[in-house]
Amino acid sequence: MKNYLIFPVVLFSITVGYSQKTKSAYELASPNGKNKIKFELVKNAPKYAVSHGKTEVISPSDMGFVLKGNEDLSSNFEIKGAKTSTFDETWEQVWGEKKNIRNHYNQLVVDLQQKTGNKRKLQIQFRAFDDGVAFRYVYPKQNVKDSIFIMDEKTTFNLKEDGKAWWIPANRENRDEYLFKDAPVSTLDTVLTPLTIESKSGLALSFHEANLYDFASMTLVNTKGTELKSDLVPWADGVKVRVKDSFTSSWRTIQIGENPGELITSYLVLNLNEPNKLKNTNSYFKPYKYLGIWWGMHIGKYTFWESDKQGATTKHAEEYIDFTAKEGFHHLLIEGWNKGWTPGLV
Repeated sequence: MKNYLIFPVVLFSITVGYSQKTKSAYELASPNGKNKIKFELVKNAPKYAVSHGKTEVISPSDMGFVLKGNEDLSSNFEIKGAKTSTFDETWEQVWGEKKNIRNHYNQLVVDLQQKTGNKRKLQIQFRAFDDGVAFRYVYPKQNVKDSIFIMDEKTTFNLKEDGKAWWIPANRENRDEYLFKDAPVSTLDTVLTPLTIESKSGLALSFHEANLYDFASMTLVNTKGTELKSDLVPWADGVKVRVKDSFTSSWRTIQIGENPGELITSYLVLNLNEPNKLKNTNSYFKPYKYLGIWWGMHIGKYTFWESDKQGATTKHAEEYIDFTAKEGFHHLLIEGWNKGWTPGLV
């Protein structure tokens, strides 16, 4: 959570490092020059690629959407404009392991418009940080005045090489309360983000999203080989996003580290979220530590229900209460089911 009310910020709005190769291709580099995003139109379809130093991370990958009626918002484009800027600030976090956080990136904004039909406009915003890259879509208000129904997002992350992924499944009964497993990227099905990968090149990668507001959340599905595709969580009728006149997607984020520890110290996702709008947070935000019995149930050590290893028994709760008091935890969460509520026995 950002707090601009306490710490001053500095903004630079000058043109920065990208080179225009052709009329339809651009390259954006991070402040230290290591992370690069290449954008281009290939047969009038937007593509992007990502590299770190001399290592190609993401090979040319698809972008765009499919709207209701199978209307394609991923091709037939021309570039109407492109501009770059740089931004550098240091802001104070309300709470967390680090107080002052630097937000430093270079940005490329590309304005696209389709050549025929409704001539829909689409803006793609790219940001290159020293610890990764991000991009999002902005569908501005335009002459087409109607409700927008997004049926699919065509964004792909075409990984150059395989790697070991740490993942949990998407669209399952327990939602995000699964233990992480590791497996090659090429063997994945549909997974939740953040998805962390140790690539064969040795880079540590993490795929996620930021500033999710009034838009469907993103899962990732393996389509072929090491290509992952954005799979938006749908409404009950199959529509992924329904808005009117305009929309701004969440940021698609790729954190890049030369070792796993650099992912831990990355604040890329936090920097892409909106600034804190609450005032006087120090007066009512107080950090606490708590302990809970519930996690032991999720990993199978205890059960919610009556059994020989039921978790939330009175005896077990008393043991946790004593441990919590002894070790200085502020709160204890006890979760489980009373006798008589066990499925099949009610």
